[in-house]
Amino acid sequence: MRYFIAVDLPEKIKEKLKEIKFEEKTANVVMVSDFHLTLKFLGEIDKTKVEIVKKELSKIRIKPFKLKIDKIGSFPKGKTFFKVIWIGVMPKRKIIDLIKRIDDALVTFFEREKRIKPHITLARVKGVKNVTEFRKIFDLQIEGSFDVVKIKLIKSELTEKGARYEIIGEYQ
Repeated sequence: MRYFIAVDLPEKIKEKLKEIKFEEKTANVVMVSDFHLTLKFLGEIDKTKVEIVKKELSKIRIKPFKLKIDKIGSFPKGKTFFKVIWIGVMPKRKIIDLIKRIDDALVTFFEREKRIKPHITLARVKGVKNVTEFRKIFDLQIEGSFDVVKIKLIKSELTEKGARYEIIGEYQ
């Protein structure tokens, strides 16, 4: 199974993100129940390693902090080609510090994150028919904030209908 560490979003933020509409019918939008802020993707790991991760995450103490929704962006960052549409969070420093603390706790078992770009995936793009119209998505202003008080270890199972998530542990 694949695993990752994330911040789950409150329903009020998920509902705001669900309101974002893509003009293009070629965009494959992530379901609202799947919105989360990934902190570290662990990949395929066995049960023994899962238990180690759980133990190490339980040692991390999180001082609650607030994040605000930021601008919409894409991977890769470009003018005509898009694979993933995402929305950022700010202040970036607070979430980056948390990611680094997770990296420190798991450094014996996993590589450190090299390029940290805190974001919430909104959609995966299969193709764009009208780039000019599609780019209007980047002009949207979404407002909202939420408190980060805990992190979650999540198991991801890929199915024909998309990824199915199961929370394995919560850590405050």
